[in-house]
Amino acid sequence: MSKKLPIATIIGRQNVGKSTLFNALIRERRAIVDPLPGLTRDIITYSINYKSVSFIISDTPGLDINKSSELSQSIIENARNHLKRSSVIIFLMENPSPFPFDLDLSRFIRKLSLPTIVTVNKMDTNTDLENMTNFYEMGYTDILPISALKKMNIDMLLDKITDILPVKRLSTDNTDLKISIVGRPNSGKSTLLNSLLGYERAIVSDIPGTTRDAIDEDISFHGKRIRVIDTAGLKKKSRIKGNEQFYSMRRTIDSINRSDVVIHLIDATIGLTETDKKISDEILKANKPIIISINKWDAVNKDTKTFEEYKEKIIYQYYRAIDFPIMSISALERIRIHKLMTTALELSEKSKMKIETSKLNDIIQNIQKMRLTPQIGRSMKIYYATQISTTPPQFKLFVNNHKLFKRDVIRFLQKALQERLDLKGIPIILRIHDRR
Repeated sequence: MSKKLPIATIIGRQNVGKSTLFNALIRERRAIVDPLPGLTRDIITYSINYKSVSFIISDTPGLDINKSSELSQSIIENARNHLKRSSVIIFLMENPSPFPFDLDLSRFIRKLSLPTIVTVNKMDTNTDLENMTNFYEMGYTDILPISALKKMNIDMLLDKITDILPVKRLSTDNTDLKISIVGRPNSGKSTLLNSLLGYERAIVSDIPGTTRDAIDEDISFHGKRIRVIDTAGLKKKSRIKGNEQFYSMRRTIDSINRSDVVIHLIDATIGLTETDKKISDEILKANKPIIISINKWDAVNKDTKTFEEYKEKIIYQYYRAIDFPIMSISALERIRIHKLMTTALELSEKSKMKIETSKLNDIIQNIQKMRLTPQIGRSMKIYYATQISTTPPQFKLFVNNHKLFKRDVIRFLQKALQERLDLKGIPIILRIHDRR
């Protein structure tokens, strides 16, 4: 998380509307909203700019969850640690009156001695407003009635936040690179995020599916500001049950689409699965640079040849893997984490590369002369090529007959260009047009 921006954190019981309020404040559907209590497990953050003031808004899980499980303890501890780093607390209750746990939470907040905005949600009608007197009995003199669902008094809440921020930053989002971490449930995504940050930001548990929302955090690496997005574990569509899993999958795909580079984590102790192939297909569909990271390498019995053999097996199982950098890491032991981030920066820079038209056409003509695919240079001819955009690189090829350039030929040309332009890991898009 950026240390330059102050943090405003929403806190309250389960199902009082924290995630709905979070979405209303950022004006996006980022947090999962569902009547089922306890959907939010991690802390979701988002940088917003309101009236030229930038700050981070955070959504937290309800702190009245059942404390009997190990996972529940981790969720509560994570939320409390985050509150200590916050600049402003938004204490959210709900109509018609305070619950007993609201009183406990109120005592806890007062001990933090942080600026607090007390709000009451689900004040949807004028009749509801009559219940405000129930909340003044808690000893607060300034309470803001809101309706997160109907977006009533949301701007007033934003005004209050910006007014009491201890530090006002007028900067906007100047992130140099966005990286999303994707993989199957329990592949080590949250552990990797925590290793990059240097503290326990995301909840780590052996229970698959602990992370349900995409979590954004900012780090500094080699002078660059990098946003790291930890996503929910992707599952096969046939195994998605219930709204929470559906929305988790949608958030993960959205995170892939808004990132510059994607790190695909594979559990070394399990190997490549059909779900992993589907995940790579989703990343390819989004045309994002990919790094395949074999995580938990510290838990594998190995000798000097093991990783090369492991890599060859992955390529054999999933032929597209040959297009991407493949490296072994241990998120838990922080092994090769520096190399992972360096590779991500390199891929980001290469994806922005502008190729000189003369150089591009020399390469195309050379490919045709070598006739590695017999038809190219004979029945199929490429007359001219030009780059039309970057990130990812897109090239327009003018040919004799676009119908001859089937998918296998385009795949061959993409691989040939990747090799000759040193763009391994970078998707290449080819637009085929008839010369006329």
